[in-house]
Amino acid sequence: MLNKKLDPLTANEKLFLVGLVVWIVLQLSRFIAIPLINNVNAGAESKAWLFPAYLDLFAAVLALPLVWAIVKRRGLLTWACTIIYLAISIVDHVGNFVTTTSVGPPSIAEGMNPYLVPIIQTALDVLFFLLLFILRFRNLFFRMDESASALQSDRST
Repeated sequence: MLNKKLDPLTANEKLFLVGLVVWIVLQLSRFIAIPLINNVNAGAESKAWLFPAYLDLFAAVLALPLVWAIVKRRGLLTWACTIIYLAISIVDHVGNFVTTTSVGPPSIAEGMNPYLVPIIQTALDVLFFLLLFILRFRNLFFRMDESASALQSDRST
């Protein structure tokens, strides 16, 4: 089914869509926010971590439905949802930077650079966000398949 949707696409268009889908699937790792929320509720972490943690949960929960929409139902709504999803993800990463700088990193980030992963995530989110506004990639969400265009031509005659 995925191959049928990707067959008429150029190599760059396929690479973009596959990269976007893989990037969004990788957002499932943001379920790491659940232990962070539990730590905040137990008093072990600052309450400042709740906002970034809830946005991480938003990203993780909506990742698979968004992937399904990109693969099966590309259109204006899917394009807009992808833009909104990436924008909220970028806001989450900015919140992560601010919270890390203000109250320090959470205990789940112990032993690692607390800025490295969010910097990489932000860069990739911004990259895909900007690419979605480039006409050639934006049109991937608005391209009609041949059966739909044949139906429209039948109606107009």
